[in-house]
Order: sequence, then structure tokens, then C-alpha cells
Amino acid sequence: MHLRHQIAFAAVLLAGLAGAALAQPPTHNAASDFERNYLGPLRAKSCPKDTAKTEGQVVSLSARPVPLQGINPSRKFIGHLSFVAGFHLVSPDKRFGGLSGIELLDDGNLLAVSDQGDFVWLDLDADGVTPVRARIAAVHDAVGEPLRGKVEGDAEDIAYTNGLALVSFEGDHRILAFDIAACGAAARGVPINFGIFGALDAAFDRKHLKVGGNTGAEGFAITPDWFLFTGLESQSGGASPLSARAIEAAPEFDQTIGSGAPPVVGLDIIPDGRDVRLFSLHRSTNALASTVISLLETRFTRDMDQAGLPARVISEIDERSRVRFVPERTRTLAQMNAFVTIDNFEGIAARQMPDGRVRLYVISDDNFSGRQRTLLMIYDVPRPA
Repeated sequence: MHLRHQIAFAAVLLAGLAGAALAQPPTHNAASDFERNYLGPLRAKSCPKDTAKTEGQVVSLSARPVPLQGINPSRKFIGHLSFVAGFHLVSPDKRFGGLSGIELLDDGNLLAVSDQGDFVWLDLDADGVTPVRARIAAVHDAVGEPLRGKVEGDAEDIAYTNGLALVSFEGDHRILAFDIAACGAAARGVPINFGIFGALDAAFDRKHLKVGGNTGAEGFAITPDWFLFTGLESQSGGASPLSARAIEAAPEFDQTIGSGAPPVVGLDIIPDGRDVRLFSLHRSTNALASTVISLLETRFTRDMDQAGLPARVISEIDERSRVRFVPERTRTLAQMNAFVTIDNFEGIAARQMPDGRVRLYVISDDNFSGRQRTLLMIYDVPRPA
């Protein structure tokens, strides 16, 4: 066959293949579907067009070093954890305090929420440890107004990924999304849509869980691909109920963590491939208990619910709704009591270090009381053997 005939034949063949490809069902673009149909509207409502990004108000901050153990200031280990640093945080600004949840931002600094409805940014020094500046701004509702009073503003935990901060609230049990990356302190709180099955209260009722106004979604974390882990302070059978579902799916409190430990008050996640390492903070209300604070690590593996699976996936959101996370194993990292430096610990944030260690930042809620302190304690989890 002459060269020009070969070229012509190849062109006809390619045209035929292209026609056949066009006749097939279009390839599903999962990421763009989820971004367009779910994340896009959240971002647009939280940071409306032409909204200027603002920072919180800078307030005076003192970070006074504290040891792991007052009677033995040289102590550096507790359980499986090594002590990195501790700070008693003090500010003359009356809004500073009540820090119930904490999270790491993309710039390496910390963002906390208070149970009086404020965001508190804690900027760290170049060492990634020492707080050097605090900024405060009111948390806003969906129309851009500050949250009002304890019922609206009782924030308990915060999770952050890909520019969005998600905040859980007690009293009025709900989760709001804030486009912090785009709007900063001006971001509006958009309620998370859990689909046709309603809000958190409905999820509690489906599992017959008795959740009081002050024992709701205390622990809260999210994976980089938007799967939400929500832990309840209300215990069931001596453990804390846990939901691990896609952010857009109805919560299912069908798992538990921390069997035998105090109630969960904080969560954070370190991805490990498709699986996750979940770090949980548990706190007893009895300050004189043999174990007041427990820090646990639970590995979860990712699975797919095959029940009723259709011949083909209709959408990426449908596929995501079938993903489940199954607990594989749990280890106790540390148990703490009044013999070491603790307070009313409520928030935890986890950072993957370059050498494989995980760094844990733990914050306490002083309840705006002179009898309690705002402590930021930092520990390292050794890299896996």
C-alpha cells in the first residue's frame, strides 16, 4: 500500500474510532461533578461575589511556657507521646478564651473557635510551635451577621480542608461551612446540607441516641476528599458514637470510638493513602479521676457498601454515599491526670511532619473563668515502626 493510501486508511480508521467513542456513554468526571454540584454552591454562598477578604482584629497575646509536669519540669514523655512544648495563653481582650476546637490552616498557623461565637487565629513562630500573635473575629451567619448569644454561637469543634472551615455547634445542633481561604473573617456560615434525611437531630433519633443540648458533635474532622467524621460527647454503651460519611450524605452514628475512655471532645485526621489515622481527644468531667484525659489513635480502612449497587454508578455523589470507613485497630497514646499539666482540654489538631512523626496540638477551654486556663500543649507521636 502506498504511503498516501496508508495515511488515508489511518484517517478513516481514526474517524471511525472517534465516532464509536462518541456513541458511548460520556466518561464521568467525578471531581468536577462534586465541585460543581456541592462544593461550588457552598463556596459561593459563604463568600459572595465582590465580598472583600478581611482579617480578624489583632489582640495582645502572652504565651507563657509551661512544662509537661510541674513537679518534674524536665519530664519529656507520657505514654507513647513526646512533649514538644506547652504554653499558657493570656490576653487582656475579653473575647479571648472559651476555645473549644482547633485546626491547622494551609499556612501552618492555627484557627480556633470559641463557645461564644468567635474565630481565633493563633499565628505561630517559624518554629511551628510558639504562638506569637492572636487575631479575633465574630463568626457570621448565612446573611453576614454575627451569631447571637450562646444558643447560636456555641461552637464546639472545627475542621478544615481545601480552603473551607467547617464548624460544629451545640444547643442548636448544626454544622456550618466557611470559605476562610477566599473571605477570611468575612466568610458567612452556610449550613451543611445532609440531603433528604435532614439534620443532625434526625440522625440522633434514627439511632435512638439521647443527645443533650451540651453533648452533641464535640469531635469533628474531615478527610482531604471530603469525608466527615463526627463524634458525640454523649456516650452509648461506654463509648462515643461516631459517624464517618461523605459530607453531603446523611450522618449515620453506626460506629463508636474510645470504648472505656472518657467521652470524646475532639478529633482530627491524618490521611494514610485511602485510609485514615483518626486522633481522638477524650475528657472526663471529674478533674480528680485516675484518667482525666485520654489521647487515642484509631486506624480506619475505606470500604464500599455493595448492597443494592447498580450496574453502573449514576453519579460521583451516589458513589461517595456508599463509602464506609471501618475501624481496624486502636491504640492508647497517653492517659493523663492531675499529676501532669492539663486543663479543660477540648480541641485537637494533627500535623504530618516530614520525618513521619505526627504532631498533636491540644487546646483547653477556660470557660472564661479565672479558675481555668487556656493551655496550648504540643506532643509528637513517633513515626510507625
